[in-house]
Amino acid sequence: MKKELREKIYQKYSGHCSYCGKEIEYKDMQVDHYFPQQLKHWLGDVDINFYENLMPSCRQCNNHKHGMRIEEWRSELSLQVKRLRKNAQFDRALRFGQIKTTESQIVFYFEKFNR
Repeated sequence: MKKELREKIYQKYSGHCSYCGKEIEYKDMQVDHYFPQQLKHWLGDVDINFYENLMPSCRQCNNHKHGMRIEEWRSELSLQVKRLRKNAQFDRALRFGQIKTTESQIVFYFEKFNR
């Protein structure tokens, strides 16, 4: 990938991960495909490496999203608290008031950024 394109992707959301909103340093940015690379066969001969499909991402989000489409990943993320409740340490911290949970819709940073 050309340096100019990589820099443009980094600036797309002012140096933030397009998913969680965490500020990331240029050297730590990973470039993610909004429409996953592994599903390219659905599009035929279309090259998915175009600017609008390339998203700046932190390592954690890029690794977790992997090859999921955005709505699949949103559904996966919405199950996190349910899964954590099965963890004894999480349950104990919740019972002792060390943490609180809230039910909220998963909204990605790029969705807030574009409003």
